[in-house]
Amino acid sequence: MNLRAPSGTPPPAGAEFAGKRLDLVALASEICDRYHHEFDDEHDRYGDAGAEWCRHDNRWLLAWAVDDALGATDLGEQVAWLTRVLHGRGFPVERLARDLEIAADVITERLGEGGAPVSERLRTAAASVSVPES
Repeated sequence: MNLRAPSGTPPPAGAEFAGKRLDLVALASEICDRYHHEFDDEHDRYGDAGAEWCRHDNRWLLAWAVDDALGATDLGEQVAWLTRVLHGRGFPVERLARDLEIAADVITERLGEGGAPVSERLRTAAASVSVPES
């Protein structure tokens, strides 16, 4: 597959939540490391650009989850949009659901109870992912 590196508006590098500055770059990297450990065929399918997209998309997902917890956006709407985009590109959307679960695990591990509002939103979004109707 000939996948190009991410372009357009770059995702946020950080976010403020519960009085803490979150390093979205580091968190997304950890999520992607775990994701690629589980789905070790990803590199063969998407190459280095796939890893870049993983970090790019996870920074957005984390930022949206934080913003949702703060009442500034709706993570569910954003995930529904991303699901449609990924499905249209032939990406197995059940992997997006698993990615969101991994993201919730990382937030819980890094932020403890203080991150519960964010991790809960990520888990709810994961449960909502389904193949879009044609």
